[in-house]
Amino acid sequence: MQASKQHIKISPIKSNSILLSILWTVLLGALLFFNVHETQKTPLQHAEIQAKSLISSAISFRSWATHFGGVYVRPSEKYPANPYLKLPERDITTTKDEKLTLINPAYMMRQVFQDFYGKDGINGHMTSLKLLNPNNKPDTWERKSLIAFERGSKYESTVEQTPDGGKIFRYMQPLYIEEKCLKCHAEQNYKVGDVRGGISTFIDLRKGEEIAAGTIKSLVWTYGLVWLIGLMGIFISFRRSIMLEAEREQKINLLKVSENLAQEFISGMSALSNLEETLNAISTMLEKRDPYTAGHQRRVADLAEKIALKLALPREKAHGIYLASIVHDIGKIQVPAEVLNKPGKLTDLEFSLIKLHPQTGYDILKAISSPWPIPEAVLQHHERLDGTGYPQGLKGEQIIIEARIIAVADVVEAMSSHRPYRPGLGLEAALAEISKVRGTQLDSNAVDACLELFKEGYQFP
Repeated sequence: MQASKQHIKISPIKSNSILLSILWTVLLGALLFFNVHETQKTPLQHAEIQAKSLISSAISFRSWATHFGGVYVRPSEKYPANPYLKLPERDITTTKDEKLTLINPAYMMRQVFQDFYGKDGINGHMTSLKLLNPNNKPDTWERKSLIAFERGSKYESTVEQTPDGGKIFRYMQPLYIEEKCLKCHAEQNYKVGDVRGGISTFIDLRKGEEIAAGTIKSLVWTYGLVWLIGLMGIFISFRRSIMLEAEREQKINLLKVSENLAQEFISGMSALSNLEETLNAISTMLEKRDPYTAGHQRRVADLAEKIALKLALPREKAHGIYLASIVHDIGKIQVPAEVLNKPGKLTDLEFSLIKLHPQTGYDILKAISSPWPIPEAVLQHHERLDGTGYPQGLKGEQIIIEARIIAVADVVEAMSSHRPYRPGLGLEAALAEISKVRGTQLDSNAVDACLELFKEGYQFP
C-alpha cells in the first residue's frame, strides 16, 4: 500500500520531467533548425551583395566613360581599334603626328573584363540581343535574362552547378541607353531609356559554403552541449523532487504513527483515576522518546510552580501550573524522533512540524477532565505578549497567567540546558535574555519573580 502511494506521488514528477525534457528538446531543435537554415542562406546572400557591388561599379564606370563619349588611346596589338565602331572620328592623328583610336564605353568594359578576369573577384560579361560585336553573344541564361529586362525586370539571378561539382551564383542587371550612347548605337534604332543589353557576373559559392559548413558544425556542437546541460539540470531537479517528496511522505507517515501511538496511550490512561499519575506517565513517555530533553518538563514545572508561589498565587493554582508544565511539550509526541533529536539546524518543514506541538498537546489533553486550565496553558505556552508567538498569535491579557508563567520557566530552562542543535548557553545568558524581553514578550511580574528566585539561590532540581 505504501509503495503504491509513493508511486502515485512520483509519477506526476516523472511525467512533468519527461514533458519538460521534450519541450526543452523541441525548443533547442527549433532554434538549431532556424539558425542552420539562416546560415545555409549566408553564402548566397554574400554572393548577391558581392555581385551587385561589382556590377554597380561597372555600370558607374561605363556611365562615366559615356559622359565623355569614350577615351582616345594609342592602338596596339593587344588593344587594336574597335572594328565594330562605325564612326568617322574613330581614328585620329594628333598635331605631333601620334595616331589614336577611340575606345567607346562598351569596348572599354569588355577589355577590362578580359584583362582582369578572375583578379580580386572581377569577372563580367557585357551582352545584348542586338549585337555589334559577335564576341558578346549571350548564353542561354543571359538571353532569358535579357528578354526579362525587355519586359521590365530590374535584375535576374540563378545558381548553377559547375562541371567539377561546385556551385556558382549568377547575377545580371540591364544597361539602358543614355543620350550619348546614341552616338555609337543610333543605327540600331535605340531611343533614350531603351534596354541596350546587360552586364552579368558570377560568384563561386564553394568558399562561402565551406565557411557556412564550419559555422553549422559549431552551432550543432554548441546547441548539443546546451541541450545536454539542460537535460542534466532537469534530471537533477527530478531526482531532488523525488527525494523531497519521499522525505515528506516519510514524515507524514511518521506523524500518523506517532499520532496513533499517542491516541492509544491516552485511551489506556483514561482508566487511571488519579489525574496527576496520568500526567506524570504522559511526561515520562515523552522524555523516553527525546533523551536530549529528559527532565526538561519536570525542571520547567518546578520553576514555574515556584514563580507562581512567588507571585502569591493560591497554592492550588500553583499546583495546576506544575501539572500543566510537566506535560507542556506532550504535543512533541507527534513529531518524528529524528527531527526532535536532529543535531543540526532544522529545515523550514521540520520547524513547522515542531510548531504544531502546542496545538497537538491541547488536542490530546482536552479530553482529560481537570479543575485547572491545563489544555489551555499547554496551547498558549509559546504565545508572546507582543503577538509574535504561536500558534494563535495572542497578545497581552489574551494569554492566561498559567501560560505566561510557564513561558518564562520554559525559556530559562531551555537556554541554560543542552539542546540537540547547540550546547547549553548557561544560566546567566538565560536570565539576561528574559530581562531583555521583559514586558515585550514575557510577563514582567513573572520575569521579576524568576530573577528574584535565582538571586535567592534557587537551583533546578
